[in-house]
Amino acid sequence: MTQTTNIKARLVITSADVLPNIISEALQLTPEKTWLKGEPVHPKAINNHAENGWALGLESPDGELIAERTIDKLIAMIPKDRLLKLHNAYKDRVSVELSLIVHLSPSGSAPSISMSEAQVAFLAQCGASFDVDLYPA
Repeated sequence: MTQTTNIKARLVITSADVLPNIISEALQLTPEKTWLKGEPVHPKAINNHAENGWALGLESPDGELIAERTIDKLIAMIPKDRLLKLHNAYKDRVSVELSLIVHLSPSGSAPSISMSEAQVAFLAQCGASFDVDLYPA
């Protein structure tokens, strides 16, 4: 089986005291994953989550190597007005992050990892940070 480069974009919201169900209600979205402070990071982990978390992710289609397109599709899923309202209501109590998880194929093409001016403006309005994690496929 041939391994290909894969890009996943995720919006991750974490908080020491705001619970994931509050975030889901505020955004009126169902996340792909939630966790509570103190829960194991994964079933075999010995470390626990330091904060509550809420995550919504989107994988790029096979062969898509331009991260900007996947980011656009993820942003389109998020009600911007509700995210801004959440950010303003809990400004000092929630952290918002847009992350890219890229699994790189040693035999495949390298992805283009960049953001448009509109995407940067979106992150700035939401007080979000940007993170890129690279892993071998």
